[in-house]
Amino acid sequence: MPALTALIMYVVLSGFAAAFVYGIYRRLRTYFRGSPPPKFDHIIERITRAIINAFAQRKVLKKSYPGLMHLLIYSGMVVLFIGTTLVALNVDVWEVFFHQEFLVGSFYLFFEFFLDAFGLIAIVGLIIAIFRRTISKPPNLPTSRDDVFILSVFLVILLTGYLMEGIRLAIDHPTWAPWSFVGYQVALLLESRGLVTQEMVNFYPALWWFHAILAFVAVASIPYTKLFHVFTSPLNALFIHLRPRGQLSSPFDLRELLASGSFDVKVGAAAITDFSWHQRLSFDSCTSCGRCTNACPATAGGTLLSPMHLILKLRDTMFARQTTDGGTVVGGVVDPEELWACTTCRACVSECPVLIDHIDAIVDMRRHLIAEGKLDRGKRDLLTNLNNVANPFGLPQADRMKWADGLDVKTVKEQPEFDVLYWVGCAGAYDPRNQNVSRAMVKILKAANVRFAVLGNEEKCNCEVARRLGEEGRFQQSALDLVEVFKKYNVKLVLTQCPHCFNTFKNEYPEFGADFQVVHHSQFIARLIESGQLKLKREAQKVVTFHDPCYLGRYNGEYESPREIIAALGPITLKEMPRSHEESFCCGAGGANFWYKVQQKKKVNLIRFEEAQQLKPNVLATACPFCTSMFEDAAGTLDAKDAIAVSDIAELVANLLD
Repeated sequence: MPALTALIMYVVLSGFAAAFVYGIYRRLRTYFRGSPPPKFDHIIERITRAIINAFAQRKVLKKSYPGLMHLLIYSGMVVLFIGTTLVALNVDVWEVFFHQEFLVGSFYLFFEFFLDAFGLIAIVGLIIAIFRRTISKPPNLPTSRDDVFILSVFLVILLTGYLMEGIRLAIDHPTWAPWSFVGYQVALLLESRGLVTQEMVNFYPALWWFHAILAFVAVASIPYTKLFHVFTSPLNALFIHLRPRGQLSSPFDLRELLASGSFDVKVGAAAITDFSWHQRLSFDSCTSCGRCTNACPATAGGTLLSPMHLILKLRDTMFARQTTDGGTVVGGVVDPEELWACTTCRACVSECPVLIDHIDAIVDMRRHLIAEGKLDRGKRDLLTNLNNVANPFGLPQADRMKWADGLDVKTVKEQPEFDVLYWVGCAGAYDPRNQNVSRAMVKILKAANVRFAVLGNEEKCNCEVARRLGEEGRFQQSALDLVEVFKKYNVKLVLTQCPHCFNTFKNEYPEFGADFQVVHHSQFIARLIESGQLKLKREAQKVVTFHDPCYLGRYNGEYESPREIIAALGPITLKEMPRSHEESFCCGAGGANFWYKVQQKKKVNLIRFEEAQQLKPNVLATACPFCTSMFEDAAGTLDAKDAIAVSDIAELVANLLD
């Protein structure tokens, strides 16, 4: 390259570089406005998570078709970027300062081959991307100006690159030309058409400058387009919270507030500036892929909530120039009904390839609404019941043990020595349908000679539902009270049939002093069967489908225990629903939605029950009291109670005991 050309190129490049740096500064300034600087702990764990998710594309590749498309573009552009950088180092550093080259010999031949191959790979990926956005158009995949710009610029850069290579090979005829197999074919095509003329030689410099400037534009545009996710995605994975999946953030510590006597603390997020710097970074990581919205039960039910559009609205507000109020979002760009429609099923978080935690943001905004008292009657009644009678049903505490009448169930006071504390839960104690599950559990425990006891009237709601609703104070007070009860009776192992209670005790109560093991009843029953402590009669031939409860599966990774139980029942045919395991579709009860009316076009429980109906099972089994209630309601609505029995996993087992 002539010295003058090189000088002009670097002068031009410096202008684009300045635009690139300013764009980075602008975004970082937005993230950190009013927030403390990031803390970087657990370095190995964080780096490993970033490598697996951002660089190895773990979650991107969960969806084979779009995952392959992204991998082709990603790998092709990364290899080409590395190759271009090596060429620049070879020409502008090694030759200038060391008077030699390192791109020589066999290494150079393989270098040319791999660059041509990965350029072709990138083009294939871009063609697939263009096809998806212009012809196949999958649901919830918006095409913005960013998408048109990025796909067009990348494709033109690659095509002009091959054209330049073909012209060079056609003019110079190097012996190694076939190693640049794509450029070589272009050269042969140009020669066969008689296009290798002096005019082509004169045209080459203009083509080179066009290609170079287009590449500079692409790089400089990164901080101004969704291309910035190449930085935000690994950074989001690097700095994401390391809490257990089932643990929400704690905006304050009630113990500290009680000790200080000062309760002047801001709770919740009403404006963009109320979110943490990392949350703002995560909003900016969104690539508008639509996976979260496609998986969302609230969206499927026709509510106002679309996780993707919620995050995009927060991001757009974050970068809006005219924000004199800190970027207020709740009640403005975000309708409260969007927030109340969320079932906190975690499908959006599970699907997101860049690890955005939608649930954290939604609950933070719910907390603001609670603090402002912006609640309808259903939500107010729920919190009133929790405060007054320690259960969401609003029934007397004195009735908590009525489910056990005639079963000779001992309380911890009556039987101080026990191995297992059976936590019945509010649904298991008060809801007539789920009282059957509690009685089935007692039958199982007695058949296996398990030494267990219950808290009886000392059992109170753990207020998981209050925390998901956004009432943090009620939740923490309940946690502190119950932890003391567990310590009083020296509880070592808690058994619960409710995945919500299971998640709360396992992942959230340790923050408030809990020191005991927790087991879900599906896990416990599976162990009893495996150890031979439970002897079951063989079930008649049946077709069973199992619904994975969100708080058991996605939140806590337990998928196999219920299926092991079903397999042990005898000649049972287990048919999996299309959406099962991690991709299970919510029943619609989570996030406190069970307790208030959600404005929706079609109930989520009906959508899920109809999915089960397609398999024509005899039994729809689950392992959650709320899923059971929601499906019983759906079966009644769809007049399917005679065709499909809704059963908890414990009921299936108890029916086969002698």
